[in-house]
Amino acid sequence: MEYLAHTLNLALVFVALTVSLNLILGFGGMVSMSHAVFFCLGGYISTLLTMNLGVNFLVGLLVATVTTGLVGGFLAGPFIKIKDEYVILFTLAFQMVSFHLMLSLMDITGGDSGIFGVPGAKIFSYAPKTPQEFLPITIVFVIAVYYVAIKLTRSPFGRVLKGIREDDLAVASLGKSVLKFKVIVFMIGTALAAAAGSIFAHYSCFINPTIGSLDESILLIAMVALGGAANLWGSAVGAFILIVVPELLTFIPGASDFIIPLRSFIYGSLLILFMRFRPEGIIPEYFGLSRSTRLQKRLGKERMNLESDPVGKEADSPRAPSGEVVLEAHGLDKSFGGLRAVEDFSLTLKSGMVTALVGPNGCGKTTAFNLMTGFLRPDKGRVILRGRDITNLKANRRTVAGLVRSWQDVRVFQDMTVLDNVLLARQEQSGENPFKLIFTPWLVKKQRAWHRRWAYHYLKQVGLSDKATTIARDLSYGEQKLVAIARLLATEAQVLLFDEPSSGVDPTWVERIMEIIKELSKSGKTICIVEHNLDVVKGVSNKVYFMAEGKGIAQGTAEELMANPQLGAIYFGT
Repeated sequence: MEYLAHTLNLALVFVALTVSLNLILGFGGMVSMSHAVFFCLGGYISTLLTMNLGVNFLVGLLVATVTTGLVGGFLAGPFIKIKDEYVILFTLAFQMVSFHLMLSLMDITGGDSGIFGVPGAKIFSYAPKTPQEFLPITIVFVIAVYYVAIKLTRSPFGRVLKGIREDDLAVASLGKSVLKFKVIVFMIGTALAAAAGSIFAHYSCFINPTIGSLDESILLIAMVALGGAANLWGSAVGAFILIVVPELLTFIPGASDFIIPLRSFIYGSLLILFMRFRPEGIIPEYFGLSRSTRLQKRLGKERMNLESDPVGKEADSPRAPSGEVVLEAHGLDKSFGGLRAVEDFSLTLKSGMVTALVGPNGCGKTTAFNLMTGFLRPDKGRVILRGRDITNLKANRRTVAGLVRSWQDVRVFQDMTVLDNVLLARQEQSGENPFKLIFTPWLVKKQRAWHRRWAYHYLKQVGLSDKATTIARDLSYGEQKLVAIARLLATEAQVLLFDEPSSGVDPTWVERIMEIIKELSKSGKTICIVEHNLDVVKGVSNKVYFMAEGKGIAQGTAEELMANPQLGAIYFGT
């Protein structure tokens, strides 16, 4: 019985540890090769505090958790900005350096021998001495870890993480700081790993650097992959299989001599097999009852309320009087090596008007869009929004300031529902704050319902309220274009930049998109479109800028520019 309780304690610690890595790997989309180091670091911090300073186990646990989380955040900031493959290399290097450093600091870590006599856990008067007595502590700890993880992943915060995992540029264009969310989830994941390390050290009353080795980090990744990335219950399955099953096999006569030397080989083989034949793991992200069905049940009543009740007044960006200058681009230049993509480009957008940007392929229209929206930094020139110079403002901050863009290739989040796509664009959601999620969930729940009602409102505005709980990938391309428009509206920005809104859709959807753009301009929105369909340009625009070879060479009404034979020769290449 004692051995069974001991095995269960170990399995539960690794369940918590696997959940913490799943937050980073499965939900955050970052492959960390150094997770075991944070597990080990938490154990050592708690051990040294309780042994040298005589602090209580709970104090050591808290300090280890917070300190390691801060270390994780400090490390995450620089490497998260680089490409995914370099993140793997960076965390691998950190893993190796940290492990060998812990082996070398004999006076602190005990080196290979480790530290014996770690004080056992003591919570007030409860001081467990046996594995059975310690079991309630590990159970409560795992419940706490799952509470935090579920709150984070089934929330607006988790929605943003999934969006980043799928398309970080689209998330940035909707006003979210990709770097901030990645750093936060990395901090939380490493903090929970440290807490697991503290529990492990005070349970086993021993700690050494081997629990922070590369083998352990690979084992944790194998647990996540085996159980199912981005599925918290899969983490438990993966941990139990790779911790409990090998322990049970040792009861087979002679099995220990065979299994222990080949354990790494077995783990590696399992990882390869699952990556090849079932990459989603034993329990996939959307396992069981379809997400669409769950949402239909949860939101059916709310849809009826939306149809019968007005949504009220939205606190959106202040609207400028019709015809007032809202956005100005002055003398924008951008070169890529020897190629000058945009040269001395200027543009003015006015409230309540639709401005079109046209020209032949490769003339610099999309580059100009990127310069205005912050996805490229101009070599020269300025961008002014309502009298404010936003030239050096990041893309996500420009959305918050009231300037938002769509994409030529739609970039809706294919694995999310239509509703979640629109909800992700909502600004100032308290559910995107982990502290509020965990400590004031009732306030988050109340505001979440309010945001959901507004998301329905914008879907209804584009004619997709009946598709709210449909997975985006199941929509037609034209419907996805409408989702992208609803997403822009949900940001409450007053300046909307559409990059080829009619491209790739049939005439029926083109007509619907044109109607929406006209309605938005009449409501006071400031709109600019990049468009190749001259019928669309003629049908919706009040003013047209013509670009060629990176320069704005003409401006006027659509009819005036179309009547110019010189521009026609440039546009059609005749």
